[in-house]
Amino acid sequence: MSITRLDVSLEQYEIGISGAIPNRADWSEPAMDRGILEFVSLFSGIVLKYGGRLVHGCHPTFTPVILHQARLHGAGRQRRPVTLVMSDLWARDLSQEDIDSMTDIAEFVITKTVGDKGPEDVETRNRSLSAMRRVLVNSQNVTVAVGGLTHRGDGIVPGVAEEIAFAREKGLPQFLIGGLGGLTKELAERVKVPQLSNSLSDEANLLLFRTDDVAACVNVLFEHLAGSRPLEESALQPVKWNPGIGAILDHRDGTIDSSTDYILRAVAS
Repeated sequence: MSITRLDVSLEQYEIGISGAIPNRADWSEPAMDRGILEFVSLFSGIVLKYGGRLVHGCHPTFTPVILHQARLHGAGRQRRPVTLVMSDLWARDLSQEDIDSMTDIAEFVITKTVGDKGPEDVETRNRSLSAMRRVLVNSQNVTVAVGGLTHRGDGIVPGVAEEIAFAREKGLPQFLIGGLGGLTKELAERVKVPQLSNSLSDEANLLLFRTDDVAACVNVLFEHLAGSRPLEESALQPVKWNPGIGAILDHRDGTIDSSTDYILRAVAS
């Protein structure tokens, strides 16, 4: 990393990590999973080391990595350094031991099931996950996507695509780590750079779209997070998750955002 000074602070950022390890049929190289997980580990670690927070939708391929980095670099804070959001469509099957294994270091928000069937029902799954992602995106002020399932032909809405769409709708800065494959690569091939609202140069965005050099991707992101005033300003989001009251709050006037209706319960203090 070219920035190693100790006065760097990322405390203003609550960074959503969107993605998953793609299905093996979609791998473009034998060790695609290794590169994606290496990115999640390195990026999570450096964000947490410099005071930032992480937000994630509890995908089982990423969550253990994020929690491990949080225990290494984020322990002892007044507020837990990670917010995890999960639909009750899956959370209902968790034991108390499972929950305790996350909430020692993370806030845990459970959103309502939308529909009367289980996760095998495509409509219930899509509606429930859309509700979860509304809360998820309202808990972050920057979105970083890497990997991601394509869900070709199964009727399931890809998570990375929907989270990026919700982030764009809200005006959040978005970063696509397309060079590591998965659905993020497909999104990067179609996107127009201004849509990302990330104040990163076209050249740097194209590097993130194309390179499989994990260290280079993390370096670009860290230098931008640490040094970009426009990015810092765009990350000032008035509507966001407030763990103190367990709601999505508009901090301009104190009103409760409608997405709070999707929250079933939270372990946040």
